[in-house]
Formats: sequence, structure tokens, C-alpha cells
Amino acid sequence: MIPKPAEIDIENLEKTLDDADHASRLAWMRELGKKDMDALYEMAEGRDVPAEYFLDEEGGPLTFDGRNSLPAFTNFQKAFARHEERIQGWNVNGGIVRWFGGPGHFQVRKADNWEGQLIFDYVWECTSAPQDFPTPESNLKLPYRLVYGNMEDVVRRVSKDVIISKAYRKGKAEGAFFSLCRPA
Repeated sequence: MIPKPAEIDIENLEKTLDDADHASRLAWMRELGKKDMDALYEMAEGRDVPAEYFLDEEGGPLTFDGRNSLPAFTNFQKAFARHEERIQGWNVNGGIVRWFGGPGHFQVRKADNWEGQLIFDYVWECTSAPQDFPTPESNLKLPYRLVYGNMEDVVRRVSKDVIISKAYRKGKAEGAFFSLCRPA
């Protein structure tokens, strides 16, 4: 059993997650609550993630499973691909979530204002998307702006297959977190 963040230090958690199989890591991630994610984000301070982490070994696209700290629609996916000299992502949502939030295109980049940490930048205006991504739509369009408008997610590494992120809107913490698990 993989311990909760409050029960272990980051180095031992990293080793435990790295030694676990994909199904165990994913199950552990899906059990994390908001307090767990907050603690995990703080534990992972200074643990950078390179942008290429979100691509496969050959630089190809990947889709990650995710868990967020919101009260609903907690399990989700984010897809990533290289396109026009940058790594782009979108939120693989269906049904009502897709209608309300849209595709939520973002770019993956080092931040100017977050001490060079990696961010998912929803402020960036996507005008062209990778093959197999949905058509770009503005994150400032209603109702999408309520979900992604002026949003930046600061990303930190937990282990070789798990990251944690905290959402900021216009530079202020939203009190929302999510974790992603790299595909097997």
C-alpha cells in the first residue's frame, strides 16, 4: 500500500511510487483528497518537471490520467503533443464537462513569474492545434472562462510517473489541485 503524503517524506514517497506498478500508482492517486494534494504540492517544492516529460520517448503524444480536488468530475485526462515548436495540451473531457469547460487548450512552458517552474498556461491563446486535438476555442469565451480563463497551473514532480499541480488565476491561488499519472 502506498502511504498518503502526510505519512511519508517526499524521497521515500518517490521511491515507493517508482517501485509500484501503474495500476497501484493510479489507484493511489485517485484516493487523494484536497488536503493530501495540498500537502503533496508543498512537499514537492523545488522538484522541477521538464516540458518533454509530457511526451513519449520519441517525442510523440501522450494522454495522462488525472485526479483533481474539485467536488465533482474529479477523474479526467489531459492529452499532450508537440505542435509548432511548443508542447500543447488539452483537457479530454466529455459530456456536460466538455460543454461547460470546452477543450481548455494550454501550452506547457517554463514560467516567467513562478521562479522558472513549469506551468500549464491557459492564458495563451491557441490558434492551431495538433492533429487529433479538438479545434481551438478561446478559454475566455463564456462559459469556458469560468473554468480556464486567466488560469496557470504550476507543475511539480513527485516521482518519475506522478506530478502535482496547483491552480492560479491572475496570479492568485485558487485552492484547487490536480495530480497526473503518466501512462504505463
